[in-house]
Amino acid sequence: MHVGRDQAAGRLARARGFAKVPGVSDVAQHIATSSVTRAMDVIGDRWAVLIMRDAFQGARRFEEFVERSGATRATLANRLRALVQQGLLERVRYSSSPPRFEYRLTRRGRDLFPVALAAWRWERRWAPRSGSVPAQLRHVRCGHATRPRLVCAACGGELDVRRTLLRSRASARPVAPARPALRRLSPSTAVSHRGSSEEFTYVADVVGDRWMPLIVSAAFFGQRRFEDIQASLGIASNILTHRLGHLVGLEILERRSYSRRPVRREYRLTRKGRDLFPYAIALMAWGDRWLGGRGQATALLYHADCGERLVPAVRCSHCGDELAIDDVAFRRASASRRRPGKEDPRAHDTR
Repeated sequence: MHVGRDQAAGRLARARGFAKVPGVSDVAQHIATSSVTRAMDVIGDRWAVLIMRDAFQGARRFEEFVERSGATRATLANRLRALVQQGLLERVRYSSSPPRFEYRLTRRGRDLFPVALAAWRWERRWAPRSGSVPAQLRHVRCGHATRPRLVCAACGGELDVRRTLLRSRASARPVAPARPALRRLSPSTAVSHRGSSEEFTYVADVVGDRWMPLIVSAAFFGQRRFEDIQASLGIASNILTHRLGHLVGLEILERRSYSRRPVRREYRLTRKGRDLFPYAIALMAWGDRWLGGRGQATALLYHADCGERLVPAVRCSHCGDELAIDDVAFRRASASRRRPGKEDPRAHDTR
């Protein structure tokens, strides 16, 4: 992980026997063995991100997911089936005649709630206002509106990539670069999916394309130059060029010249890009719990402020208590946006 204060990092590294700051090959191993990468294999599809977001906001039935996500019916049926197979949702019959089903969060799915709160926090800061992002969260226990704070569980300090220290350890077995099975040339976004509405985008357009989270991960590990990112990820140059251009367009990364003769540029995280770090850490914690990734990771992260292993907690901005899934109420920005002529969302088919 990119270290913001080298002297402080060096002192802690020597005190704890840390390895040196890794090179490109180490970064490739860190990304490939990360629980974030494993988690993205489960929910690293933009439709899965949107479905889980809507499930946390109370959607259960097929037409509700169609209405909120903007997905085509065939795409939605396919993704719901995959999420059931992954154990994040369960398909429950709610009517026998005619047979109808709804999709409920499992324990494994409910445990993604901190990730959903991290996404809400990021979208409220950076995304255009729309009906897809709840205008407000209310902490039921204290009764006040809340903006989730993602903090270090040990000391309560804010999560910031510049306040994070890295310990590198050897992998127990050979590691191949993390590569998506599907290698699209263009980014997977609302614009590239027929039937999707552009208002239902943003964090899904960043983390719902399989290559872009890997590129952002490389940036978190301090990779800035095209050839370094390409070597770390094993990505084709044309795909990397497209993804970098898209991340620059979203203002996640910015181009900076570092050589005039010849002209060369590097890619640095913007403030907006750095603010994705709590989302990544929340996803890493979920992967550690459910995908068995912590023991295999070659990168161990520590909070610079307290020196403890970095474990995230999500707390209420008003009372400071931890936010549990049953203690948070969502208020949407506007009334349900039904398309003209749409049937009632509760009138579901037999998917």
